[in-house]
Amino acid sequence: MAVSLQSEPPPGPSSSNARGTRAHPRASGLLSALGGPLLPTGSPFAWNACDRSLYVQFLTGLLMLIVAFSFAVFDGWPFLLQPPDDAAALRTTTILAMAALLFWLGFYAWTRRFYVRRGTKGSRLLFATIAAHIVTGTAVCYALGPYTAVSGLITVAALLLGMVLLERRWLWMAVGGWLLSMSAVHVASKAGLLPFFSLFEVSFEQSDIAKFAVERAVAAALIYIPLALVMDHLIIVWRQDEQSLSEAAQTDSLTGVYTRGFAMGVMERALRKAVRDGAPLAVLMLDLDHFKRINDAHGHARGDLVLQQTTRAMRSALRAGDIVGRFGGEEFVVLLPGADLEQAMGAAERCRAAVQKMKIPGARYLSVTASVGVAAFPEHGDSIDTLLRASDAAMYGAKANGRNRIETLAV
Repeated sequence: MAVSLQSEPPPGPSSSNARGTRAHPRASGLLSALGGPLLPTGSPFAWNACDRSLYVQFLTGLLMLIVAFSFAVFDGWPFLLQPPDDAAALRTTTILAMAALLFWLGFYAWTRRFYVRRGTKGSRLLFATIAAHIVTGTAVCYALGPYTAVSGLITVAALLLGMVLLERRWLWMAVGGWLLSMSAVHVASKAGLLPFFSLFEVSFEQSDIAKFAVERAVAAALIYIPLALVMDHLIIVWRQDEQSLSEAAQTDSLTGVYTRGFAMGVMERALRKAVRDGAPLAVLMLDLDHFKRINDAHGHARGDLVLQQTTRAMRSALRAGDIVGRFGGEEFVVLLPGADLEQAMGAAERCRAAVQKMKIPGARYLSVTASVGVAAFPEHGDSIDTLLRASDAAMYGAKANGRNRIETLAV
């Protein structure tokens, strides 16, 4: 049984619908024992904070492994071209690098166990990861010699970290943290709060250290800050490119409304929110009447123009927050967040009337109408599939009862 609102049906033609499905394959894990791949997969722009944390932890742990292996097995080669005279400095650096390596291995394993398997996003985890990256990196750099060329190269890891994070705020947090931490080490060593034992510049007299440190700090700033600005610009450009690709995948190229696949995702999220908040929600299914006849009589170019005009007419009749998606050739779906059944019937009637009033350029006597089916949560179901089936059935009921009308299934 259907409840309907009748409108004057103009003469007109039959419709055909095209429907499709989208699949989202997920990459399988490389190591089943770990419950997934060692590193996150897919586009870095789609990674959440937990994915980025894993990447930073893995790369930092790899860096610490290289340093620890070098000092434990080869007395610092290739970082040191010859064994240092200061055995205590070598031992301290080796112990520090090994401790940093063990810390990052444990941090990585803990993240996989408590964050990845639970599916949490982990913004605080990312902040903690960056902070730990800065602290352990600064400590190892200091042990290597805070004003040496090699330590300067290691600090560029913050810029590489920015590439991994692909977020401007995280980039500048990492860069700023590195600069502050290395500056603090510089000030502390000048003030005598930290001993200056450099594996690389052991021959400097104490009086030469301050001058050398200032020169090295200025040189590092002249290189480091412009590199950070370049990275900032690249992130902006990459983001714009990614956004363009994302919009192309989300938006129907002809009408400018959401594609079927993306609209389904939006509706699923909106319904979950409605269920959580106890709020109403409604779905409209609108199909143009006799659209195939319009294509046959006036050509596909004119048919495309009708579809474009239809989306404009629908948007003019809807609220700013309502979602419109193209589900098939001439079939559109509308999501009405916060709308109950009565409000949805009103929105459906406004859409139907707006379509009927359309003026198609170059086709003065072309009349276009639409049939609209309405379904509401919770009256017609509590899943998107159920609501779509109910609105689809109501729309076909409108067509069977004369077209150019709105209907909803009785509850």
